[in-house]
Amino acid sequence: MKYFFMRHGEASWQAACDAERPLTENGVIRLRKTLTENRSRMTDVDHILHSPYLRARQTAQIAGEVLGVTEFSQDARWTPEGDIVQALSSLEAYEDKTLLVVTHNPLVSLLVGAFCEGGGAMAEPFNTGTIACVEADWPATGMGTLHWKG
Repeated sequence: MKYFFMRHGEASWQAACDAERPLTENGVIRLRKTLTENRSRMTDVDHILHSPYLRARQTAQIAGEVLGVTEFSQDARWTPEGDIVQALSSLEAYEDKTLLVVTHNPLVSLLVGAFCEGGGAMAEPFNTGTIACVEADWPATGMGTLHWKG
């Protein structure tokens, strides 16, 4: 199975709470550019799973537009402080899909590190808008192989 993990785009700090932080104009521009540049490597994405936070929902919507994806799911296990094991296990419900997961740091860095290395100590750095492609037979720690990141 192939999974794409993406950290949301650049977000404003002007919001009532962390969950309500919107993307900046620059964040939207950079996201569109990154997604367009990687579109040919992501043609098999058929479902976007995202955090309920505003900036992740906005990022997922832009990704859907650029990649031509119309199936979306929202899952609270993909918030910044989400549990790695619970987040990975949530992927089991999508075994017949090629997912793009839009989420946050520190979760995405720790999760991709654990997915590919087997432990939580080797976090994989993710700037805003970064995408990583991981392949695995099953979504569990140590089972993934990082193919590319950009």
